[in-house]
Amino acid sequence: MKHLLILLLLISSIAFAAPLSAPYSHDGLFANAAMGLGYASFENTNGKESMTADGFGVMIHGKLGYYAVTDLALHANLGYVMYSNFREAVYGTSQYVDHDFYVLSSVYLGAGITYYVPQWNNIFFSGSLGVTGYATNNRRFKGNTGLRAFSFGLEAGKEWWVSEHVALGASVAFNSGEYWSDDDGVFRSSSVMLLFSVTLN
Repeated sequence: MKHLLILLLLISSIAFAAPLSAPYSHDGLFANAAMGLGYASFENTNGKESMTADGFGVMIHGKLGYYAVTDLALHANLGYVMYSNFREAVYGTSQYVDHDFYVLSSVYLGAGITYYVPQWNNIFFSGSLGVTGYATNNRRFKGNTGLRAFSFGLEAGKEWWVSEHVALGASVAFNSGEYWSDDDGVFRSSSVMLLFSVTLN
């Protein structure tokens, strides 16, 4: 988490040092920071036992890039999700709460595009492809998988200008990832989040 915050601060400093677009337009620099909450699910299973988390989740997400053409931005994506409601099921027995399940989170790194539909009052659509890594600390698995899970994200939302170069927004975002390991089974996750954001153009 500490390294992620440092990276987000670095992205912010680069963004504010870069040249801005014309007022109230989508061209030039594109920088977006978002945070929100919603439903997040995670499962790791090897066919005999599994650990799952589904329910309330929190996401932090950032995008940094440049408009290839007016209204169409190409950008890097960086995201972080925390999961809740941890459970384990062993050999088909009933699920139970794992009180030793301290941490479950994922980091997302990818590249994507964001498109603002002309004449639609700052309504936008965004998509990205990337990789996800899972970090856990419980009885069965302690550590992280590394960035090995293929992942994709989709987002739709609307922004409102608050100055010539800054807009506040709200969006709905979906993300899904999956990774196979011969030793640890299948890791898979998905989330649907309501995000609130600030965008610098």
